[in-house]
Amino acid sequence: MQRHLEFSITTIVVISASFPTPFIITIGVPKGGDCKSWLAFNLASRLGFWGYDVLVVDSNPQHDLWSDHEFLMQKGIYPRFDVKLHDPLDSKGDQNSHLDLRDQEHRDFIVFDTSQYVQLRSTAWAWTHCDLMLMPVTPNTTQRRNYDTALQLFHAMPGQRAPLVVVPCKVDVLKNSTPQKQLEDMLVYLNTKGCITPNFDSSNQIPQSQLMACQDTRWVFSETEFNDKPKILGREFLLKVDISLSWIRSLIEVTYGRFPAPRLPVLDFYDKNRVLKQLSAECLQKSANFVANNLNNVGGEEG
Repeated sequence: MQRHLEFSITTIVVISASFPTPFIITIGVPKGGDCKSWLAFNLASRLGFWGYDVLVVDSNPQHDLWSDHEFLMQKGIYPRFDVKLHDPLDSKGDQNSHLDLRDQEHRDFIVFDTSQYVQLRSTAWAWTHCDLMLMPVTPNTTQRRNYDTALQLFHAMPGQRAPLVVVPCKVDVLKNSTPQKQLEDMLVYLNTKGCITPNFDSSNQIPQSQLMACQDTRWVFSETEFNDKPKILGREFLLKVDISLSWIRSLIEVTYGRFPAPRLPVLDFYDKNRVLKQLSAECLQKSANFVANNLNNVGGEEG
């Protein structure tokens, strides 16, 4: 079976039996600051840890995700996914209607980090052509109207809609706190609207973390130094992040079947030292491949 995914004049042809490949995940909500880029970065990295070839399309005008990726690569760490930039607006301020993904057909997963503005063609395309839609939500109940707007826009778009999954982020770990109760009520509300919400307790959802906010990047393995002391995220935080990311994987497998066999070595999410050593080696290899490809291209042009 073939799926034709079109954006402007560009077509990517996807060969699929039951599990779509590349599998397209879109992360979006019509509100900035609700962890879209954070979730895109760490989900893409986790998919890479599971052994899959992953591309993130950064179509957010600020390109924060791409900036974090570049920061890590310059430090010699490859977070196990690649990034393709897409500017939703051209140099004249007009909407950019061209996104060429024909050279990405080999990917196992493509993750879209979208702008908050659904009126942009790139955002609307990613919302309507994905296999899974993720909507991060936070305990700020004043955002309920934005979540309602997202649902209305999502279901009003043409064609068949992918499953819409709500991913709570920045959850208050204090039991019986007012923000936490409000979040729980909001999750019940979103579930009645047809969203898939977590089936596990809020104490195991992605928590609020001041230490995460202090990191140089959105990656959960980031290490920041302050007063000559490393500031790293603890194992408990990583475990709760992994619970949500593994839950997303389980939802995909329930809907589309088991993941294909991994093509890359699987990395242990909890063995940080070994992981960073492996990712440093992969970063060096990618840099060497980049230089070799450029030399080959120059040689071909001179020939």
